[in-house]
Amino acid sequence: MLSSATRASASVKTAGRPGSQLYTVDLEGPDGTDHLPPVVLVHGFGMGLGFWARQLDEIRKHRRVLAFDLPGMGCSDRPKFTGSTTKEAEDYFLGAIRDWQQGMGIQRMILVGHAFGAYLAATYALRYPKSVTQLLLSSPSGLEKYNKYHDHGDVHLIMSVLWRLHVTPQSLVRALGGWMGRLLVRSFAAARFVGESSLSLGQLTDYLYHLWVLRSDAEKPYRLLVGIGGYGRKPLCDRMHKLKAPATFIFGEHDWRSHAPADNLLPRLPILAKVVLIRDATHHAYLDNSSHFNALVTGTLTRGQDGRASAKKEPSLYAPSPSRRSNLGSQDGISEEEDASEGGDAPSVSHSGRTRFRGAPPRQPEFVVF
Repeated sequence: MLSSATRASASVKTAGRPGSQLYTVDLEGPDGTDHLPPVVLVHGFGMGLGFWARQLDEIRKHRRVLAFDLPGMGCSDRPKFTGSTTKEAEDYFLGAIRDWQQGMGIQRMILVGHAFGAYLAATYALRYPKSVTQLLLSSPSGLEKYNKYHDHGDVHLIMSVLWRLHVTPQSLVRALGGWMGRLLVRSFAAARFVGESSLSLGQLTDYLYHLWVLRSDAEKPYRLLVGIGGYGRKPLCDRMHKLKAPATFIFGEHDWRSHAPADNLLPRLPILAKVVLIRDATHHAYLDNSSHFNALVTGTLTRGQDGRASAKKEPSLYAPSPSRRSNLGSQDGISEEEDASEGGDAPSVSHSGRTRFRGAPPRQPEFVVF
């Protein structure tokens, strides 16, 4: 999964408390960046750090970057989970990440998470606000609460029943094993990562199979935190108003997970926040359109620690979608010149500051165009 350049230069290590140590790939950044907060990549549920293969090589050109396997996943330790509450479930993951951070000697960091990894990144920033300087949350799970009055369909109902019976894709692969387990994983990979050319279907199948076939207790706390459809048992929408770190919500243009909950959340956030759509991408934007995703991440590294544009004027990384360029000013009463003067250098990204919501509804997110 990792490139030959990454394998040759990366430092592979484990850190954390014995029994819950996290397997880590650590790449140093360019000279003169040692004093800056590193970028830490947090993968989604059932995945592994190998899925960040297309980000590691690019981000290291700008900053030290680390990726780890979550507890109970990948090559990390697989501690037992004996809890039964949401807090105990969060402690299972956040406690291991905290021990990892202290073991690595990292004071502050920029967290980039996908799906469940984004949920953990956000909850970690809420619990340890002094440890996180920025958040980039790609298609975060647990953002909204489940609405029983919505028609979720028969498939959702069946999957919810299986979920309550502790039936997961991972448990099915373990039960089937061998070629049948691999066939199930291959079918999942072909459906979920369709169109991805950077990684072959064979690579994805082999990697996922070995991630899933090992027994893990991580599925138990995960079920206490997230339900079918990515709904939160203790949703982030009820807690993010306490967030201290600037946040960027990232969604694929064709993401099955709606960005509407993030749009609705922004006016209630006390910090700088925005929503970005990645063109030609689905749920896994970091794979589907890695060049745009990487440019978005590295673009935040030119900003100050408060998330605003740095004093040094940098060329804009973002440009409005051509078809909507003329509508920017009329959508919320702010012209492109006024938008840029608010302290941001990205007029095409929506919600660049909370002051925009005074007397005007939030506008729709613009596509990121490079």
